[in-house]
Amino acid sequence: MKTYTQEQLASRIANLRSVENVMSKYAFLTYYKRFDEALWKYWCAPDREPTLTTNDKKYAGYASVYNFLVECGEADTRRDNAIMRQLFPEELGEKKDSEMWGAGTAMVHTITTPVIELAEDEETAKGMFYSLGACTEIDPEKGPKAYWVWEKYAADFVKEADGWKIWHLVIMTDFKTPVGENWARVNLAPTGSYYTAYKPEIAPQAGVPVPKPYETFGDTFSY
Repeated sequence: MKTYTQEQLASRIANLRSVENVMSKYAFLTYYKRFDEALWKYWCAPDREPTLTTNDKKYAGYASVYNFLVECGEADTRRDNAIMRQLFPEELGEKKDSEMWGAGTAMVHTITTPVIELAEDEETAKGMFYSLGACTEIDPEKGPKAYWVWEKYAADFVKEADGWKIWHLVIMTDFKTPVGENWARVNLAPTGSYYTAYKPEIAPQAGVPVPKPYETFGDTFSY
C-alpha cells in the first residue's frame, strides 16, 4: 500500500470530498429543474467532449448532452406546467412558467454508497453511486403520478481551474415503478444496449466495473 505525507493525504481527502459533493450538488439542482445551471456548474468544458449514457441511449459531445439535459428537460417542464395550469386553474392558472417552474413534479435522487477512486496524479477521479429515487410525472388527466426510480451512477470526473466536474456519466436504471405497484412485476425502466433493467428471470447486472485505484486516466477505462 502506498504511503503519503500528511500534506499529500490532506490534499487527497479534500479532493475526494469535492468529487462526492459534485454529484450531490448536481442532484439538488436537477431536483429544482435548474438544468442549464446544473450543466454549466458541474459538467466539464465543452471541448472535453462529455458523454452521458442511459440504459438505451448514449449522448456524445457537449451539444448532445445539452440537448438531452437542458433543451429536452426544459421542454418537458413547460409542457408539465401547461397541464398543471389546466388541472389547478385557481392556484396556477395565472402563473407564468418562472413562477411555477416544476410545480407538481419531483426528481428526488439520493446519492448513496459512494465508491470513489482518485487518480494518483489527482487530475481525474472515478466514482460509482447508488440512487434511491422518488419521482413524479404529470398525467394529462390525473396530474402528478408518483414513481420509485432506483438507479446506479458511474462517472469520470476531471479537475478544472474552477473545481471538479463531471466528464462522463452513466445512469443505469434498475427499475421505475408506480408507487403502490410491485416493482418485481411492474418495471417501466427501458432495457437497451447499454444496460439491462431489473427482470425477475435474470441475475443482477453489473453494468460497468466498480472503480479501482489507478495512476492516470490513460491507465484506466472510460465510463
